[in-house]
Amino acid sequence: GIMLFFDRALLALGNLAFLCGLTFLLGPSKTARFFSKKEKWQGTFFFFLGFCGIIAGYAFFGFIIEIYGAWKLFAAFLPTVINAMKMIPGVNVILNVPGVSFLCDKVYDQRRLPA
Repeated sequence: GIMLFFDRALLALGNLAFLCGLTFLLGPSKTARFFSKKEKWQGTFFFFLGFCGIIAGYAFFGFIIEIYGAWKLFAAFLPTVINAMKMIPGVNVILNVPGVSFLCDKVYDQRRLPA
């Protein structure tokens, strides 16, 4: 949808595919629990508000709102993703570039669990 200048139908299909994939990966009950957690309400609200905006025809604004919701939902996973990517031989070179390394360290420091 983004490659075709925010085509409403393709963005909606991408969202449905994402939700179906998440449901197949986690299972229906864990997916429902994930979206209904108290600390994830804001992300869930904005994600589905953006999805409804895309369906209603406001593809660009709906996408922006949905990206914010996805960030609020999945930002806690970034340190895990970055650590996994650092173990991939070609990707660790890219992650060690000074600007990228600074961003990775900043994200990792802010999201680290207490010891």
